[in-house]
Amino acid sequence: MRIKHIDILRGVAAVLVTIFHLTGNSALSKDTAAFGEYGYLGVEMFFVISGFVLPYSLLKSGYQLKNFFTFFFKRIIRIYPAYIAAIIISIVLAALSGRGLIPWKGAFLHLTFFNSAFGYNDISPVFWTLKIEFGFYILVGLFFNYFFTSSYKSVILISAILGLAMFTINTSFISWLPFFALGILIFNRRFTGMNPIVFWVMSAIIALICFKIHGLPEALAACFAVLFIMYAKPEHFPKHISKILLWLGMISYSLYLVHWELGRSAVAIFRHVPVIGGPEALRVIAGICFSIICAFLLYKSVEKPSIRFAGKIQYKPFGLFRNQF
Repeated sequence: MRIKHIDILRGVAAVLVTIFHLTGNSALSKDTAAFGEYGYLGVEMFFVISGFVLPYSLLKSGYQLKNFFTFFFKRIIRIYPAYIAAIIISIVLAALSGRGLIPWKGAFLHLTFFNSAFGYNDISPVFWTLKIEFGFYILVGLFFNYFFTSSYKSVILISAILGLAMFTINTSFISWLPFFALGILIFNRRFTGMNPIVFWVMSAIIALICFKIHGLPEALAACFAVLFIMYAKPEHFPKHISKILLWLGMISYSLYLVHWELGRSAVAIFRHVPVIGGPEALRVIAGICFSIICAFLLYKSVEKPSIRFAGKIQYKPFGLFRNQF
């Protein structure tokens, strides 16, 4: 079951990141780049969403620690097919644009997310977040019973994570965990009866840590995501806007994967198209539309079948799930 208002937030986050990368094209002016300069904050929103949605899906499906390898296999099935397709797209475009062939070893290491450790840069700059997400999958899979508890074990574990985050550089895996922690807090507030005072005090502390490590815009984006997940409803939006954002949320993963290569290429190509190629705004809009079309095709042909396949793999339910949405 999908949660509609979270899909809406996914759609908003995906479009923000797309605008950020397409307006930041070196072929465009600084004024155009300034229009989308804060679009990168969609990434922080995605992390908060994951912090809530992953424990939610594990609870719903009856996950237990003994299911860890099944859970991880499901994640691979869900994430990898579209990711591999995006890698292939990046390699092909690199070859066609004259950037040269990407070493096969570097391409292979992308599948392990250890390419940087062996000196190979990410083929596409957007792939770095997948490494962070997979690290979080492992963390939640191993410690789910501590995150899902009405006692203060969750608070203690989250506090330990935050303590580590305070002493790391702002590009490390641990430094991004405060954003996921906010999502975990929402999960606990919804499903374990976490005391509201504890929830809001912990949320405020985590927001301050996000501010200290990453900056004010990032902290504000995280707070926005928390408030949106807690209080937004699809009916709060005009019906046609809600439908568009829900649809964008559905294809958000595919859009995130392809917009850098295909969207930016489209912006460059549309420069030579009459009428569209003149105003920079039209080129960016055309690039966004092209990215969305390609994302939809990737979703239909690759991502959706992988979602269905992963969904067929079930855990034995333990009967604690309560639908509160």
